[in-house]
Amino acid sequence: MRLTKPVDWVSETKFVVDGLEFRSDLDSYTEQTTPTSVVILKESRLLREYLDFLAAHDIANVFEFGVWQGGSPLFYALATDARKIVAIDHLHKGPRPPEADHDDVLARAYKNPALDEIIEQRGIADRVKLHFSVSQDDRKAVSGIIDHEFGDAALDLVIDDASHYYAHSRTSFETAFPRLREGGLYIIEDWQWAHSPHYQSGGTFEGRPALTNLVFELLVAYGSHPDLFWNMVVRDWFVAVQKGSKPLAGDFKLDDLLRMRGKQLTLI
Repeated sequence: MRLTKPVDWVSETKFVVDGLEFRSDLDSYTEQTTPTSVVILKESRLLREYLDFLAAHDIANVFEFGVWQGGSPLFYALATDARKIVAIDHLHKGPRPPEADHDDVLARAYKNPALDEIIEQRGIADRVKLHFSVSQDDRKAVSGIIDHEFGDAALDLVIDDASHYYAHSRTSFETAFPRLREGGLYIIEDWQWAHSPHYQSGGTFEGRPALTNLVFELLVAYGSHPDLFWNMVVRDWFVAVQKGSKPLAGDFKLDDLLRMRGKQLTLI
């Protein structure tokens, strides 16, 4: 995935592509995209690191778990050579009820209507397809969307930036990883949340198993089947696995690949 338009990195929390402003919101998660300013959940430094990593890979078909305020899919469509970006989110597809206009919390539970306006204004409706009211762990719905949007074409890149829940993310991997071409990339963002000082007690993920458990399992699967991945890369905020040559059925289950000498991993 390579840049096709210049990015004006104004600051670590703001950048501009083709006259459209992108601003990060990693503190409050309350800001909303408008027709002239898009909220993205990545600081400029992290996005530049991402672009450097992806620049070595030919990426046409992208599937992303997690839309939120539309930042990532809109950025990839406007700034890179990705041919088609399809993304899902659990947010209600709307229309928003009238009372949401006066209730920010309620408004954020629904698809932001500004997304359709930006997509139409920018002429990227044929490249960006956003699906709402879909949970990332709904295998049937996710598979149906991939079938509908890509047909028999393989995926080049899958990004999981949705719930960050271990069980949900595991199901997403089992659903979408087999749809990648050999050499395609599956990326799990924010894998390290359980080891942040912020989440040592309480918070959004209270009582939930760490997403790191999935990383452990992927490493075991890699050791069990060296042809499963070409490569596995761990960065401070994302893990990328590159699909190998091993054939995988549509009902692929990660448990079937784990050779554990009869033992079990203990979830942390």
